[in-house]
Amino acid sequence: MTERARTPRDCIWDCLAAQFGEPRTKTERTQFGKVVGELLEAGATEEEVHTASAYVLRNFDSPSVFAVVKCFSVAINEKPKLSAQQQALDLLRRQP
Repeated sequence: MTERARTPRDCIWDCLAAQFGEPRTKTERTQFGKVVGELLEAGATEEEVHTASAYVLRNFDSPSVFAVVKCFSVAINEKPKLSAQQQALDLLRRQP
């Protein structure tokens, strides 16, 4: 028996499952499927889904897989936050 070829849907699903846990109930699988479909429709890459998932997990107390699609554009366009040390170095570099 041969395995079927992996699809972009599989990759997005696996990325979400790695961040939020593998869905176990029919309702969870349905929610995941809707989120995966919407992300694919938006042309999301696996890397973008990872970035958006990390953003949701970092910024919400009770993160949901639905928050990934709700905050997708914000998460992708977020500028990385600099540490205090990096901020000080950045300021020094900008001084004449």
